[in-house]
Amino acid sequence: MQFTRVPTATGAILYDPARISLPSDADFDPRWLDQQARIRGLAKGRGNAWFLAPRQPDEPALVLRHFRRGGLIARWVDDQYLWTGESATRSFSEFKLLALMSDWALPAARPVAARYVREGLTYRADLLTVWIEGTRSLAACLASDVSRLQWWQIGHTLRAFHDAGIDHADLNAHNILLDMDGHVHLIDFDRGRRRSLGRWRAGNLQRLKRSLEKLGMAQDPALFHAGWEALQTGYALPRKAPLR
Repeated sequence: MQFTRVPTATGAILYDPARISLPSDADFDPRWLDQQARIRGLAKGRGNAWFLAPRQPDEPALVLRHFRRGGLIARWVDDQYLWTGESATRSFSEFKLLALMSDWALPAARPVAARYVREGLTYRADLLTVWIEGTRSLAACLASDVSRLQWWQIGHTLRAFHDAGIDHADLNAHNILLDMDGHVHLIDFDRGRRRSLGRWRAGNLQRLKRSLEKLGMAQDPALFHAGWEALQTGYALPRKAPLR
């Protein structure tokens, strides 16, 4: 993927010219976007995500995510990060990782544009990705049951990411999307990175398992065991061909 960097008055924007024409700070401002009647929905979590109508007919619908702190530090610092250089910003790092996965045809959100706004020793960050329409999170699907085939496909898809060395730093049921055709997509690669193969892969899976347990799957041991077993079966089979 070829991308372009453009400086702004307070930072810089990195974008894919094949997916969006020259973006500006306004494209990352929810208040301005609301005035333009482009906001179609809002997903609340650690950081809000706004679902946006296309700017132009030849551009895709988008998701805008504002980076926010997690963990204990979030009690004191909401959305500011220590400045250690442009290449280390959360938004640019995730954009570049998503671009790599896009080149490899891995089913993750497609990057459109990333921005940082520097404020002295700190910065704030935002990311625009292509909206994967017609999907629901695995967490939302649990209430209506998930088939063994879907669990198998989730495991098979995770194996493809792991074989490519992609470490999802926060793999949980909210960051796995399922579409109407049974395809699996991963989102939110903040702090994700490419690594050599190692024990981190098992750590990814255990993090997902804990997420499912917190969502109540463990209350039905038989259902939980059957689903997790199917996921592991799918994970055990390497996938050589591109997922898209």
